[in-house]
Amino acid sequence: MNWLHFILSTAGIYLLYYLVMILYDLKTSGSATPNSARNEWTFSESILPQQVEYLPDQPAEEPKTKGLIIASGGVTLKNLFGLCREEVIIYTCPVSF
Repeated sequence: MNWLHFILSTAGIYLLYYLVMILYDLKTSGSATPNSARNEWTFSESILPQQVEYLPDQPAEEPKTKGLIIASGGVTLKNLFGLCREEVIIYTCPVSF
């Protein structure tokens, strides 16, 4: 048996299997019970929409004390290595690899 025969026989088996499953599904779907006899739960909600008043958010106040953080924005990889060479990065915990 070469690869072509193997692939064709595997595809034929899958095709036959799915064809049988589709035909079985079509046969059993015709004798389905009505919607009222199924074991399904339905809920009806009696909630009416209400109009709410828009209140804009108040701007946050600036902190009165400044900490050690000079900047918390992102840096490029080249700038990160430059900051490491200048030893300006404050390490707070060990880094594990």
